Amino acid sequence: MKFNIINAKNAYEIHKLTKKDHFNIAFGGDSELNRKIVENKNVQLLLDPETNEEDFMHFRNSGLNQVLVKLAKQNNIAIGFSLNKILKLDNVERVDLLGKVMQNIMLCNKYKVKMIIVNFINNELDKRNVNDLKELGISLGMLPGKFEILEIKNEE
Repeated sequence: MKFNIINAKNAYEIHKLTKKDHFNIAFGGDSELNRKIVENKNVQLLLDPETNEEDFMHFRNSGLNQVLVKLAKQNNIAIGFSLNKILKLDNVERVDLLGKVMQNIMLCNKYKVKMIIVNFINNELDKRNVNDLKELGISLGMLPGKFEILEIKNEE
């Protein structure tokens, strides 16, 4: 399977960078970019939809809401969470990110959206045990058997 990783800054770049006959993975961003990604039927995976924006007064700004999750379900787009992003943060930022990830997982479970844990492998040290990744997903709130593990080797 050929992967096409898209790190777009706006909606025009998303349409321009998607490739036919590839598994298109688009990195999320702010809420507007996430919406453009889930509206695009050529993208198969929205990766790391969590935003770095300020949280609201009474709830977290996790980058997803019920409207975006329903659009992802309708367009058959999976929501992905990158292990590498979680591991490279310091403890305070990691706690904030994991809270946002758990909120997004609850939304995905509620609307039955496919979820994927992605592990980018640069060298042998980045290789993780698949069972450990499954246990991580379950501990974050993913339902057993309702998510996948995807390992992508960087070929650069």
